[in-house]
Amino acid sequence: MRRFFVRPEEITGETILLTGPEVHHLRVVLRLQPGSNIELFDGTGTIYQAEVQNLTPDSIRGRIIQKYVELVHDPFPVTLAQGILKGKKMDVVVQKATELGVATLIPVLSCYCEAGKNLERRIDRWQRVVLESCKQCGRANPMRISSVQELADISVAAFPYPVFCWEKEKRSFLTPGYLAVPGQVLLLIGPEGGFNDQEVEWATDNNFQSVRLGPYVLRAETAALAAVSIVKYLGSLAGTDGDN
Repeated sequence: MRRFFVRPEEITGETILLTGPEVHHLRVVLRLQPGSNIELFDGTGTIYQAEVQNLTPDSIRGRIIQKYVELVHDPFPVTLAQGILKGKKMDVVVQKATELGVATLIPVLSCYCEAGKNLERRIDRWQRVVLESCKQCGRANPMRISSVQELADISVAAFPYPVFCWEKEKRSFLTPGYLAVPGQVLLLIGPEGGFNDQEVEWATDNNFQSVRLGPYVLRAETAALAAVSIVKYLGSLAGTDGDN
């Protein structure tokens, strides 16, 4: 059953009053009728099974049949600190990071970033991408997108596993056994131009583990997805479920 997003304020008791763009999709594209069953999530981890009772051009009213909380234990939650990428490349990172189970995304301003104008509008778009990705992959707890931060303002102390993906690293790779005791992972990925010498020095001074992701230089968006996938796999090798 396909999953749709309902805002918590659209739920009253056992009734759901769905508004916004989901209404058009359900009415016009999927042609739902009264009596149809739908599945919804509210972004807090709660899943609802509901029966459609009434449809109008602006809203859909449904009766909650069943609800449950989707509990997920992630012993190695990943925060992705991503240098802001140009255009739709950042959309791709947001989409795939959501699908891969990243807990939090920090959009990072660094020396070689070209964030462009209308950054607030871009953040709003990324939030929409997260919700669309959650509907597609069945994730009940959306990835959190933090406020934009300068690289030097990132608080590293809370992360037992700070990892700095750097194309000039020659010796160090993420290997089995790196993740041992459960704890938060911070993945730092640069923008298209990478990091300058001062930023590399900052990462070193803040005890980041510098790693290379393979023998080739990866595009920034590829590096982010490769790093997340590797960390999730290493989490599974630690004998625990690393899915988010």
